[in-house]
Amino acid sequence: MAHELPAFSIVVPTYNRPRQLADCLQALAGLDYPRERFEVIVVDDGSATSLEPVVERFREKLSLTLIRQPNAGPAAARNVGAARASGQFLAFTDDDCRPSPDWLEAFAKSFGPRPDAALGGRTLNALPANAYSTATQLLLEYVNAYTHAAPHP
Repeated sequence: MAHELPAFSIVVPTYNRPRQLADCLQALAGLDYPRERFEVIVVDDGSATSLEPVVERFREKLSLTLIRQPNAGPAAARNVGAARASGQFLAFTDDDCRPSPDWLEAFAKSFGPRPDAALGGRTLNALPANAYSTATQLLLEYVNAYTHAAPHP
């Protein structure tokens, strides 16, 4: 890209899942995007155990902020993270997600010509043995098959 890459704030709500958070942060550390162009805001939604040790392992690899709040649910955690964000654009992922290395680059390419766009992505079921995860994945695939978002002129 000839112009400066946009800055992103990635918000990750989490609750009582240190292993999943570590896997998510590992994936974010592997993004093919300049480190100075994104920050990661982890919002601990009232976990019973401290997530600080997990976050500390990634402080040298990522620009990280850890916010703790009383349990209020993932939507409230996302809002708290968004309020603290300093990036030009917000990106949300969950602690059990593993964004692909080109995640932010793909967003940057889309936002270049359309900075007012809203983007979404596809999820892959990483827990095929879990009936809830499988049912959710099937429902999402069904809905996505009939929904074709297109930019407005």
